[in-house]
Amino acid sequence: MAVEELERRIDADLATLQALGSAADSAEAMDLIHRLDSRTARIEAIRMDILHRAAATALPGNDVSAQLHNTNRVTLAVARGQVRSASQMIDTFPIIHRALADGQVSPDQARAIVRGLLRAPGSVTMDGHDLRQAEMVRYAASFDPAELEKLAVRMAEVTDPEHAEALAAARLEREQRLAHAARSLRVVPDHHGSMLIRGQIPLADGEVLLAQLTALLPSRQSYTDSAETPTRPMRQADALVRLTTITANHGELPANGGDRPHAMITLDHETLTTGLGRVSSLGTGEHLDPSVARRIACEANIIPVVLGTDSQPLDVGRQTRFFTGAVGRALVLRDQGCVFPGCDAMPAACHRHHILPWWQGGATSLDNGVLVCAFHHRLVEPDPEKSPDLQWQIHLDEGTGLPWFTPPRHVDPRQRPRLHHRHQLKRMTLPTPDPPPEPPPLPRMDPAWMAG
Repeated sequence: MAVEELERRIDADLATLQALGSAADSAEAMDLIHRLDSRTARIEAIRMDILHRAAATALPGNDVSAQLHNTNRVTLAVARGQVRSASQMIDTFPIIHRALADGQVSPDQARAIVRGLLRAPGSVTMDGHDLRQAEMVRYAASFDPAELEKLAVRMAEVTDPEHAEALAAARLEREQRLAHAARSLRVVPDHHGSMLIRGQIPLADGEVLLAQLTALLPSRQSYTDSAETPTRPMRQADALVRLTTITANHGELPANGGDRPHAMITLDHETLTTGLGRVSSLGTGEHLDPSVARRIACEANIIPVVLGTDSQPLDVGRQTRFFTGAVGRALVLRDQGCVFPGCDAMPAACHRHHILPWWQGGATSLDNGVLVCAFHHRLVEPDPEKSPDLQWQIHLDEGTGLPWFTPPRHVDPRQRPRLHHRHQLKRMTLPTPDPPPEPPPLPRMDPAWMAG
């Protein structure tokens, strides 16, 4: 049969499948997907077979990977990986390949099994390699690719118990060595207002990081008034910001060229006070929103710089540190953490926020400061371009000194002030019990009266 005729038949069958899918109810659609997945596995096995044969019979200088790169619009690295994977599956894992051709395993399951078996040192060359493949095909009916990969790693150890301990030790040592060699971290701006964080660290180090992030994970209740329903990854991102805040507040980071680690941001005074203008980060060259700079300024070391007509620095003043020493300690003692209602951030994860911004003449004093976490700092930082009714307002109770939050009208039309639950407990007073009644007078002949 000509290839063109086969292609026409396949196209006709695909059109029929599309029509069936459009008319199917939920149960019929899921059954159709199951059948399609089985055929997709068979197609993948056939594709591997054809690719392997093409690579094996190619003439010198006629690189199959390069042709795949040019005709299928994939990168050369991906093309080489596909050719290598096809040859490996057919030559080294024929039972897995046959199961793929029969639709017993999906392409993802087949690749996971191969990865797992290859991770176990010596498993491919040991006795019982065919048995391990057959067992993994049997497990494929009950486990997803991630679970199959773990099972495949263990399979070599289980089927050769005499060498199981040595195999496990060799595997762990190899994984640890490779993980250490592959460790990396890149933090780069995406040029759209965010920083991209990509990397990997060894498992043990990652467990420590994950435990810290889990401990700092904001509760879902702390987002109630932010008009946001955060996903788990969003909450983990906020936990990472909390962790960096704790580190920054610790004050014991190593110096670099005489200065403690810091982010340097430049803006003129008018931009700071009006919110109009441009703010630049000297670390990345990116531009920031002025509201971000105002929030950072609550805790910043502000260094006034006199500029010439061409913006060259002519004089540099002394830095002014905010909320340090006794005032900072008093804030922690009073607030005991983020004071935004519902938040559970600890003091070390908080910023020290000026209620009346310092750029509006606000004092750096206990009666003009509160502790708020990074997330809620963004929420309460005043915006000079918005009406007060559209923003969160903070005031301190004249009697207790505790911070109250008045929500904007879109959050609560009645704008009822709110107090953090940890401070509500302080305001609660227990009822004073009535004194016990006086005992009746004792009769004169009572032994207790006579003894008295």
